[in-house]
Order: sequence, then C-alpha cells, then structure tokens
Amino acid sequence: MLVIDDDAIVLEVMRERLEGAGYEAMVREHALGTVQVVREEQPDIVVLDIMMPALNGERIAALLKGSVRTKDVGIILHSSKSEAELAQMIDETGALGAISKSERGDAFMQRFEALVQKHTRQRAASGPISR
Repeated sequence: MLVIDDDAIVLEVMRERLEGAGYEAMVREHALGTVQVVREEQPDIVVLDIMMPALNGERIAALLKGSVRTKDVGIILHSSKSEAELAQMIDETGALGAISKSERGDAFMQRFEALVQKHTRQRAASGPISR
C-alpha cells in the first residue's frame, strides 16, 4: 500500500491503521514524484488524498491510469469532499472507490477492506497483469 497525503498527521494515522491490520504501508507527503514511486515500488493499492498542493489527486490518478505500467494499480480516493463529489471523481478517475476523511477506526477499515477485496476480484477477473 502507498498512502499519499500532504498532512503528516493523516499519514501517521493511516500508517498505524494499515499496519495494525497487517498491511505493509509506505507513505508520501509530496505529490510530485508519485508516479515514479508507483512505477518503482509497484504497490497494489494507492490511497490518494485529493486536495494537495502542486499536483492534485485527480491528476495523479489520471497519470497512473494513463500509463501502461501503472494502469492496474487500485486507487482509493481519500478526501473530505462530499459523497456526491467523490462519486463523480470515482467515475472520472477510474478509482476503486473513496473513503471520507471523516470515517474513523472500524468504519474506515471496513470500507478499506471492501475496496481491497473489490480490487482483488477485478484483478482475478482480468487475468494476468502486465507491468
């Protein structure tokens, strides 16, 4: 898992939640260079903040989905935007789904697990993934 957010506190909380649930979590506080990190590290899932300086999450998602080497990475949007705005962004970016920044503890992990399972099913249905 790779978590990208410009808020160091959010990154630390996310890392603790994910690692506490048994996931290996890498974190990045800067949006610039993210596509290269994804190419090099090849995480299965990228949890992506939408509102970041320099390069917003929607643009990063478009870059990832537009590259042959990163198009199969599962993207989970993480934002404080409204459910309607997030739904539109999911459609536009091809993200797996979104988790509101207001979701805490068990609710966050339940939603996260559901999206990871969705990604696993999609990968299994599409056959081998080329990187």
